[in-house]
Amino acid sequence: MDSVIKNLRLWLVTCPDGFSAEYEDIEEMFRRGLSRLILDKKSRIGAPRATDDEYERWLMSLDMEYRDRIWVRGTPDLAERLDVRGCVADALSLMGDVPECWKRVNCIALCNTLDEYNKLPDWVSGALIGPFYQPLSALEIVKTLPQDYLKEIQAPRIPIIGWGGVEPETISDLKKMPLSGVAVLGGIWNYADPINAFIKLQRAVSGTLN
Repeated sequence: MDSVIKNLRLWLVTCPDGFSAEYEDIEEMFRRGLSRLILDKKSRIGAPRATDDEYERWLMSLDMEYRDRIWVRGTPDLAERLDVRGCVADALSLMGDVPECWKRVNCIALCNTLDEYNKLPDWVSGALIGPFYQPLSALEIVKTLPQDYLKEIQAPRIPIIGWGGVEPETISDLKKMPLSGVAVLGGIWNYADPINAFIKLQRAVSGTLN
């Protein structure tokens, strides 16, 4: 892993809980160049993930033009029903015999192990792997991956998106890994001014911040 990827794509994960300025903040980030948003919300009825109807209502609060920049946490079928760019799904759900229609959806696989990553079918568009640093959004300490976790992957067959503790201070180390992008949650939403946090992180990811 001697090569260094100078620029990474920044993926923003929505705050699990809603708040009053959420839509305004996200639209401002879109205006400032955010091109990839992962929609992953808790349900208002207590379930760990929002219902299809809740996701639809959430999306109706944003301008339709932004749906092409959104990946929903769920199935390829849900992504098509919501008319968004794609989905983020558990890796195992994308393996084996799947409906042919799923293969036309831009799917990002959430991988728990490198074995899952290595078994992903070629039609999958990307893989989320982490955490590489302690996530700022985690309520308890979680086990992080070693810095050489991806050492066996020199040229990723499927683009890898790293997550966990993504901040301006960790970007330089993440750029040394074979990643095409990084996904951030707490590194934006844990700050009182998420727009300013986004700007700083965006600059670090694009290589314009020393």
